[in-house]
Amino acid sequence: MSHALSDPRLARLRHRGRLLSAVTLFILLALVGGGLGIWLRPAWIEAIVVPRVGISGYPVTLDGLSMTLGFLIAAVPLAVLAYGLNEVRLIFRDFGNGETVTGTLATRLERFGAAVALQALLNPLVSTLLGVVLTLGNPPGQRVLAISLSSHDVVSVLVGMLVIGVGAVMREAARIARENEGFI
Repeated sequence: MSHALSDPRLARLRHRGRLLSAVTLFILLALVGGGLGIWLRPAWIEAIVVPRVGISGYPVTLDGLSMTLGFLIAAVPLAVLAYGLNEVRLIFRDFGNGETVTGTLATRLERFGAAVALQALLNPLVSTLLGVVLTLGNPPGQRVLAISLSSHDVVSVLVGMLVIGVGAVMREAARIARENEGFI
């Protein structure tokens, strides 16, 4: 048995990686399922979506068209979220397989960072579109166009960019590690 396989720190990392991969898959499925499931019940839309998009206090029309369009609009950032969380799941899976400093890890980090940044950039557009869709069936004068940009969105873009940067640094570390293996 090689020293790397008997290292208790690597064994803990592998165990945590396998566990966190499974937890991340559960979270991914719960968030996407819940995010889309909201659109199946008008009461959930009123309780969750309406306040989030900034149209509380305004009348909304929850007919088949608005709920279908809302579902489709909400699916876009949820797809980005699912992609990013799947990259995280794969990172943890790789840790579970004992892979640490690799070009693949760097790529996965960069993809996750891009998903975080993209989702944050989409949030204001998605919220605006949802507000329009949910009030589209209202009579003229009662339709709402609510545009919002939160500090959370700005910070999320920065965090996404940071993760992309860490991925680039990891790529360089993986390259150096490969070169050093050649000298041993």
